[in-house]
Amino acid sequence: MKNFPFFFFTLTFSLISFSVFTHKDGPPSGVAGEPPLAETCAVQGCHGGSALNSGGGTATIACKDSLNTIITNYQPNHTYTITLSINEGTKTRYGFEAIIMRGTASNATSIGTIIITQPNETQLLGGSKINILHKLAGIDFPGGIATWTFNWKAPQANLGIATIYAAFNAANLDQKNSGDEIYIRSLALAGSGPLVGIESNLKAKIANPYPNPTKSDITFVLNSATSIIIYNLNNEVVKNITTTSELEKINIDHLPRGIYIARVISGNDFETYKFMKQ
Repeated sequence: MKNFPFFFFTLTFSLISFSVFTHKDGPPSGVAGEPPLAETCAVQGCHGGSALNSGGGTATIACKDSLNTIITNYQPNHTYTITLSINEGTKTRYGFEAIIMRGTASNATSIGTIIITQPNETQLLGGSKINILHKLAGIDFPGGIATWTFNWKAPQANLGIATIYAAFNAANLDQKNSGDEIYIRSLALAGSGPLVGIESNLKAKIANPYPNPTKSDITFVLNSATSIIIYNLNNEVVKNITTTSELEKINIDHLPRGIYIARVISGNDFETYKFMKQ
């Protein structure tokens, strides 16, 4: 990699002259793996050369309330602490970008308000969607574990699911733009209280997944374009797919035995199902 975690191509001086830039003070917007394009810096000429989430490291998103309790549902108008962390062996240079959105398609928008709590290490990048990302002073972690925190104030009403999308870069410091590892994670927070401006009709669009219990596959009967996110009981995402199929069979043979939670999202509406892997 170059001197810092993120890069992009730009056209300069002529139609055939390209230069690789170093984003010293943070990556460009739109590379947190968010909808509708789910783009990241794991692209040719940026940080290419390896598949997403293939580096063997650990990247996590946690949301805690004022009592320091991990939560998966937000209360309107409450403020929460979001912690992003990544650890990949002996690496000491990392970067990130994150965004909090409602919706899963082209109409996805930012939700709530991101509040900076580490002004020296993190910054906001504005526009129609608000991203939070590292600064130059927030990329080196001699201890090998990178952690960034910020606050998020939930909207004043339950506007449906708020999903935190984050992309992480684990840099190898070889002064090249290849060999770095990109990770993506997401955390969906369901709103509490009555939905505002959203018709809750997903139940009419989905049957309970089957078979339950299951040994290798879980099948969903759907009636619209849908995202299916499967969590373990530690609130870690183990499967995350988007489908337009009316009958979606998901292979979970690789998952350990235990209880899992499936969150089925259609637009800003959702249903949650529990199933057992035998």
